[in-house]
Amino acid sequence: MSKLLTKPWFLAVLALAILLGTQAGALYLYWSEVFPEQKDVLVVKRDEPEAIRWSFSSENLLALKSELEERIDRIEKREGDLASYEARLEADRAEIEAIKAEVERMRDALMGEILKVEEWELKNLKTLADTYSELEPAAAVKIFKELDDITVAKILRSMKSDVVGEILQEMADGNADNEALIKRAAKLSDLLRLFTQA
Repeated sequence: MSKLLTKPWFLAVLALAILLGTQAGALYLYWSEVFPEQKDVLVVKRDEPEAIRWSFSSENLLALKSELEERIDRIEKREGDLASYEARLEADRAEIEAIKAEVERMRDALMGEILKVEEWELKNLKTLADTYSELEPAAAVKIFKELDDITVAKILRSMKSDVVGEILQEMADGNADNEALIKRAAKLSDLLRLFTQA
């Protein structure tokens, strides 16, 4: 037996047995404190009042909700229509600007060609300009009525500026067809501004 007490495994088993025995004894002694007996408990149940329910679904509120939903639908539709209309306007505006730029380019090119005096024209224009410069302004205006604006502009371009001034003055002051002559004088002045010589 003394040899057995020197073995480590025996000591471990002995310590475990003592520990378990101590725990079992303590549990037995204090069982009633650890697990007290259940006593009858009087449970009183109160009747709970029905939960108060607030109801907001009156007819007026439902009508207001419906009206607001309809207004929102109308506003959203109108916003969509406005956005579509604005996009169309923007596309139309861009197209108009492109057409306008093209027309201006074509007009400038055409006017450049029309008002360009070629070398072979110079001699004839100079002769006509000298001839019309010798006439009274009223007589020159009468002749110019029968000629197109481009031809008249080319002839006026070959005249001296003081003679051109007298002819334009006659057009502005003449009694017959005064408004038409004033408009034509303005148009001829504009053509003289655009005039180029080859």
